[in-house]
Amino acid sequence: MSHNHINISLMKKIILTIITLAVATIAMAQSKQPDAEYNLIRRSYKVNSDSTMELRFHKEIVLLRNRAITAYADKGETFITYNPAFETLTINECYTIRPDGTKVNTPQNAFVLQLPSECANCGRLNDLREMAIVHTALEYNCTIVLDYTLKRRASFLAERFNLNQDCPVKRYEIRYADGHTDVHNNIPQTVNEPYMPVRTDYDIEFQLGAKPTYTAEQSLPDAATLLSSLKCSDSKEYAAAIRNWVVDYVTLNPVDLARVNYAMTPAAEVFNSNCGTLLDKTGLLAAMLNQAGFRATIVDNSLNVFGDRPLEVEVSINGNNYRLNASSKTPLLTESEKADAANVASAPVYIDRALEWKPDTIVDNYVRITLPVEQQGIRIDPAKLTPHRQSDVQTSATSEFYHYTLPLPKGAKLIGGEVNIEYTNNVGSINIIVKQKKNRLLITRSLRLRKALINKTDYPAFRQLMSDWNSHRELFFSL
Repeated sequence: MSHNHINISLMKKIILTIITLAVATIAMAQSKQPDAEYNLIRRSYKVNSDSTMELRFHKEIVLLRNRAITAYADKGETFITYNPAFETLTINECYTIRPDGTKVNTPQNAFVLQLPSECANCGRLNDLREMAIVHTALEYNCTIVLDYTLKRRASFLAERFNLNQDCPVKRYEIRYADGHTDVHNNIPQTVNEPYMPVRTDYDIEFQLGAKPTYTAEQSLPDAATLLSSLKCSDSKEYAAAIRNWVVDYVTLNPVDLARVNYAMTPAAEVFNSNCGTLLDKTGLLAAMLNQAGFRATIVDNSLNVFGDRPLEVEVSINGNNYRLNASSKTPLLTESEKADAANVASAPVYIDRALEWKPDTIVDNYVRITLPVEQQGIRIDPAKLTPHRQSDVQTSATSEFYHYTLPLPKGAKLIGGEVNIEYTNNVGSINIIVKQKKNRLLITRSLRLRKALINKTDYPAFRQLMSDWNSHRELFFSL
């Protein structure tokens, strides 16, 4: 091979390496760049002299990357749900400003009225409408401008929203009905990571008008036959069975309760349609419990009724009061029993028990035993803990100790030898021991986590701890 040929091959490799590094550098730079950015979001509220109210929404968003155009429907399209029975939608402005400054108005055929998807299987709410706006002239560095007003013939409104969006917001204005304006600048984009602590620093919650009250219906004859089939001798089990039926068999329509004017549908209509909002399911549960002979009332949970948290139903059973949620199968506990359960959940975990030899066959003469995942223990999937994390991790301080013995058949041998992991770092400590003693396997696993909130400084140590804690749960044997 000639010297010139070697130089040419080497030169090609160098050029290829440079190109690869350049592409990687560009990719890394782009990954830090947001897909889009809001120049302005404005929400305005007004109460008119005729007691109607107006909500005006304005947004100006710049599309910065291809993903904003192709991957996210909330950038290239806007969906506005409203109820024509008492709401009127007016589009004030809708256009796109191209990078060269030219303005392209959104054509009329880009405004499509349709049925909201959540109402497709709920005939009682088929009158609701969704305005789908398909924005036009989308390209890099274009700006979408949308301004619309929703006029409501209603006396009450509760709003709960978060200022965070999935891209940064330069300016977010909230103009309240009483005349004052809140301005928030340079809001970072939302962080989409698991095990995040609850954030309330960007939450907004307020109401216009007096909150309606809800009264439980005292009977529901339509449910008599069903209640007979659910009835059992234990009153708590009977109440739980009724609640479970409502959770399982009444489809939840997640429509914003403002779209139904915060009205609770009569229980018979909800029962016969098998569909309802959070309010509707709560009213149905209370009515069914009263029909079954319990004394049930709807608990006033203030603004908990708005958003994803329903009202609760309180029922008296054998002199004790229990609160039931129409969308969750939580155990029926009194307030004191809930406090006791919380104490048990936070207490140290000690488990010492024998395991059964029930292996899974891998191939001939090779089997696998999977250790149990105890319900009381910490549940963190290390696969979801990325190497570089932007937010804190919300977990729980814990102290767990497990000792297992496993009888082995004659000739079974642990593959890989014994395990001995033991160390302490700045968030906790771990000890995992797996030993074979003739026809017995001895397993010790202990974990202590001293912190419930893991910050960025402690995150590498926590990630390592969780990775090791979830290791060696599958043990392999040759026979």
